[in-house]
Amino acid sequence: MTCHIVAIGQLPPPQNGFSHATKSMIVLLSEANSVTVCNVAPPTGKLSPLKYPIKFGRVLSACLQLLRDRKHGNRICYLACEGGSGLIYTSLLVLLARLLAYPVYLHHHSFSHIDRPRLLMRSILTLGGNRLRHIFLCDIMRDDFTDAYGRRTRSSLISNAAHVAAQEERDEPKDRTHLLIGMLGNLSREKGLDTFLDLARQARNESLPIRAILAGPAGASERAAINAAAAELGDTLDYRGPLYDAAKSAFYREVDVFVFATTHGNEAQPLVIFEAKAAGNAVISLDRGCIRKQLDESDLLIPSGGEFVPTALAWLSAMSPEPALETRRKAIQQAYKTRHTKARAAINSLLNFDE
Repeated sequence: MTCHIVAIGQLPPPQNGFSHATKSMIVLLSEANSVTVCNVAPPTGKLSPLKYPIKFGRVLSACLQLLRDRKHGNRICYLACEGGSGLIYTSLLVLLARLLAYPVYLHHHSFSHIDRPRLLMRSILTLGGNRLRHIFLCDIMRDDFTDAYGRRTRSSLISNAAHVAAQEERDEPKDRTHLLIGMLGNLSREKGLDTFLDLARQARNESLPIRAILAGPAGASERAAINAAAAELGDTLDYRGPLYDAAKSAFYREVDVFVFATTHGNEAQPLVIFEAKAAGNAVISLDRGCIRKQLDESDLLIPSGGEFVPTALAWLSAMSPEPALETRRKAIQQAYKTRHTKARAAINSLLNFDE
């Protein structure tokens, strides 16, 4: 059944996992439905000092759109749930949508209000009533939410794999003397930058045939740490700066193992892990949010708080830069294609439920 959807959420810029997933979700919903898009992202660049008043103005504009579209017969509100203080805006939008009799689909992308239950989310649950349906990234997120708020919810599971297409197979790599490990993202200590640099250092100290490739934007202090490591490690560490589009895809095709030592408290289901799997990379990651559901037997999951560097090095030392890695890569890609297809199908069936 075709619906009219008022889709509200943060869209790029800035470019991050939340905005990218929201944009992709809206595009996919638009394939079979009419969609009105309301971008409530805060401003960047020169307008950033006016972040809060502009943000509030965009939320009010979304409220007006809900009012304008209320006469559509088969209407719904799709709302990308914000975290932290952003729940204030989410609660306002849920309240108005409920008063206008919209069914509301609330899409969760953060564990911040799950690990630390918030009064604002309890208010949203009350305001939404039986017209509120939740979209979770995995069953861990759904079950933890249920435990945190002490109530069962009407919900669907849609993996972020829906937003990352499988990559083409890479050409036969030229370097078969080294195993290539990589990290890509908004580089920070919380996202595991220091741990990645320590891993590269220890690999060289143990004379392991490992080279490290690092990519992504970095702040001043992070860039200083990268420069110091590059001076120490020489050609063992290759920092390439921010990468986008074709250059980003080429990065994933080049590396063998993607490393993601995140300690970020709100980590949910990072797109970079799916991007790595889509290219056939094995993954080493700490266990946070939904990450354990993203990994499989081809990967290494290290418990949160575990000894990352020695555990990762022991696992990497059992791998060798040989043609057998290409067979493994193809198997990882094939498994990811199945996951991507399943996630896309979940979106297609999202709106088909009994009231």
